[in-house]
Amino acid sequence: MEEAIAIIIAIIVILISNWRISKWKKEAATAYFIIGQKATSSEEREWAYRKAFKYGHTKAKLFYIYAAANTFSGRKPLTPFTITSDKGESPIVAIFYDYYIRTKHLPYASDIQQEITQRVLELKDGLNPSSDLYSEALRTLEAYFNENWKTPQGPTIIFMPCSSEQTYYSRFSALARSLSKRYNYNTDIDAIQYTNSRSSKHRSQNRNAIESNSNIVISPKIIGKQVIIIDDVITTGSSLQQFAEELHTYGVSIKAAAFLAHTAKYPTEKELYHTIRKIT
Repeated sequence: MEEAIAIIIAIIVILISNWRISKWKKEAATAYFIIGQKATSSEEREWAYRKAFKYGHTKAKLFYIYAAANTFSGRKPLTPFTITSDKGESPIVAIFYDYYIRTKHLPYASDIQQEITQRVLELKDGLNPSSDLYSEALRTLEAYFNENWKTPQGPTIIFMPCSSEQTYYSRFSALARSLSKRYNYNTDIDAIQYTNSRSSKHRSQNRNAIESNSNIVISPKIIGKQVIIIDDVITTGSSLQQFAEELHTYGVSIKAAAFLAHTAKYPTEKELYHTIRKIT
């Protein structure tokens, strides 16, 4: 009888303890989530949402994923990184301003991520060239190489091919003019010439099956020159590598590549929980 009473008491104590722990975790998750909402730095925002998600806050998952975009993508905004080719080509030094977030997840993104995503959409529609942000990225690359590109001998800025000539000029003409006239870089919007149209990689479900250079030829004006490639968004880097291969066949040397945004990686559940466990 006494043993039975002891067991019952032990069970009650365990239940009460578990209830208190559960209540504490719920309160802690809410507190961390509020900290994330009020965070004044990206580091604080990532830390708080990670804690909130770890302790079970139901809305913290997507906030954490995009707050930790650097962690999951392995790259940082305005920080040069290299893209390597599996075909033996020389690595390409690249840079991006910040992250592009899929539209349906924008409410979970930071203010700068929301702004950059909007800027990307405006650039694609030919509404805003964002030359101020590109120029900042280019200055960072100049510092990285310890060079001055605003000279007649500096590299020529060219632009990533689009699905059609009309899309290409609508998207990049204003940017080319601004980088040249306002920021004194060498640009050549006519460095590539269009032979026809192709499917849009942006709208395709199988973007890697579409070759970015399948509808263009390289202008003789840049043969043998050193260039910087500019595009709106980088995701895997496959389009950049395809274009680079085409340029190399014409003796064009690629100095670097600059992008307005990097598509934020959406991690698998395994990657997500591995990161949560790894980082305290």
